[in-house]
Amino acid sequence: MTDLASNPVRVEQLIQLHGSPVNVLTSNPMRATICDLKTVAAEANLPLQIHLARKANKCVEFVRAGIPNSIGFDVASESELRQTLGEFEGSLDEPFEDSILCTAAIKPDGLIRLCVTENVTLVIDNADELATLREVLACIEQPAPVARIAFRLQPCRQKFPALATRFGTPASELVRLAKTVLDDQRIEVVGVHFHVQRSHEQFAPQFTRSLIEDALETVDRLRETGHSIAWLDMGGGFPINYLRDESQWRRFLALAQPDPASNGEFAIDREMTWSQRPLIDVDPAWQPWNAVHWFREVLTPTLVSEITRRELTLKCEPGRALLDGCGMTIAEVQFVKNGSDDELLVGLMMNSSQCRTTRDDFLVDPIVIGKSNSPDPAANDNNDDETTGFFVGGYCTESEVLMQRRFRFPHGISRGDLVLIPNTAAYQMHFAESQAHQMPLAANVFF
Repeated sequence: MTDLASNPVRVEQLIQLHGSPVNVLTSNPMRATICDLKTVAAEANLPLQIHLARKANKCVEFVRAGIPNSIGFDVASESELRQTLGEFEGSLDEPFEDSILCTAAIKPDGLIRLCVTENVTLVIDNADELATLREVLACIEQPAPVARIAFRLQPCRQKFPALATRFGTPASELVRLAKTVLDDQRIEVVGVHFHVQRSHEQFAPQFTRSLIEDALETVDRLRETGHSIAWLDMGGGFPINYLRDESQWRRFLALAQPDPASNGEFAIDREMTWSQRPLIDVDPAWQPWNAVHWFREVLTPTLVSEITRRELTLKCEPGRALLDGCGMTIAEVQFVKNGSDDELLVGLMMNSSQCRTTRDDFLVDPIVIGKSNSPDPAANDNNDDETTGFFVGGYCTESEVLMQRRFRFPHGISRGDLVLIPNTAAYQMHFAESQAHQMPLAANVFF
């Protein structure tokens, strides 16, 4: 990403060849992270299986890079599953057992049937999903294949009162469900899965250890009913640092979020955001650990002993950490103007769905390559006066603001400038991407 940002000619060529916006990617950092995480587990003598969530990025190249590195995949739709199965079929590398987990929030009959017939493990979220699975099994021609399932555990609300989630079922209910399938020859319970979306504080290694310990208790209870649980899956992602140092993150929190001592009022005005919007729901952009160091802190000897004495494999879903450094998004400035409130608006040739998750904002500052950097002297007419403004996009709505934060442009910004948004491979490029106004999707270019 740094090399590309320092090569304006190459950036301009990418826009000329592929249009704006364009996603530029590489799978090399993912391979390195997989190797590092496996090393941590090997040092702890812990059986580990890493899974990449397909929803994090649509590009099948990441599946092709992951299979030779012996990782598994988490799929959330029939299309994701069929594409992943196709890559395994075309590979010389054999998948390990339960290498594909289906964790879709909604599982229609067709998806469940495909999982059963292809021996893909279904992560069952609730009693109705289990009932649907049984109905599908009843409709499959005999002899019906065995459905491999894991139960999705909802962390105990008494132990984790601040961890609200729409996913999973409490342990007591999972035990009851497990008892109902104990004598069902068509269903095999093989794992326990939990998935949490952590806040900044909840990425503390001790918090994750507590979640694993809670899940281990559920494993024990399921085994007591007669099920042979083979693995525990700690879903929810590993930490990633988007910012260089802690001071940037702390300054943001002080400016953008309310002071608890002020009854929810902001300590200063919110001129830093569009329409003075608060930015409360954001991904933790700075952590005291990277993914590898954090994982090592989680795996204390005591915890590893608790996992291995149960002869469990630990599955993990590093989430965005697997795609850290794997891509960036580039867009061209189409116009610069003042809005009716005299705010400077910078129009990019892209829309807000092409670099956004479901969070309030993406806390990474774009890099502007101005026309003054162009080798063509005729293009060197950029206004270099410092200014501030907001990036807006192509959807015909008043809310089409690409990022909620006001940006400072130390050397100005003009039509034809190129804007590079770093580290967007995980979730930002594809998670919310749409074709409203029938706009074409961004090209994905791999280096």
